[in-house]
Amino acid sequence: MTNIPMKKNPFREKMTAISIVNPETAQLLGTITNFDMFPGSTSLVAFLDFFNLRPETDYILSLTAHFPNGTSYPVHATRINIARQEFVLLEDGFGMATGNFSFNFTIEKPSDFYFFFVLMDENGQEVDTAYSYHHFGKWG
Repeated sequence: MTNIPMKKNPFREKMTAISIVNPETAQLLGTITNFDMFPGSTSLVAFLDFFNLRPETDYILSLTAHFPNGTSYPVHATRINIARQEFVLLEDGFGMATGNFSFNFTIEKPSDFYFFFVLMDENGQEVDTAYSYHHFGKWG
């Protein structure tokens, strides 16, 4: 057994398989991205799977960007309420579904950063979190 704390209820109301895509190039956002100029902005789309969510239930998904100097700012927030017919493997009131959302991201200077995804239930209680680490730089 491990002493590292695990997520509460690890098989209910989770996000997984998060991919971020640049819609202009249809390329996945990699760990390292050569960015044309700073400060700058880019349009992105996040694709993700929902693991054992409840159908026809209100959730909130928020996305923030965090930087090594302690700076963070909200990037996007959206309500999620997925119709029962959009789910697969629906069992005991929970099932699997997919989703995506578009967002704009602005970065001031070359830097490491991470996107922090938070999924909250209808009561505003956190049910899952996920991280996606990146570096935007300019070279070549």
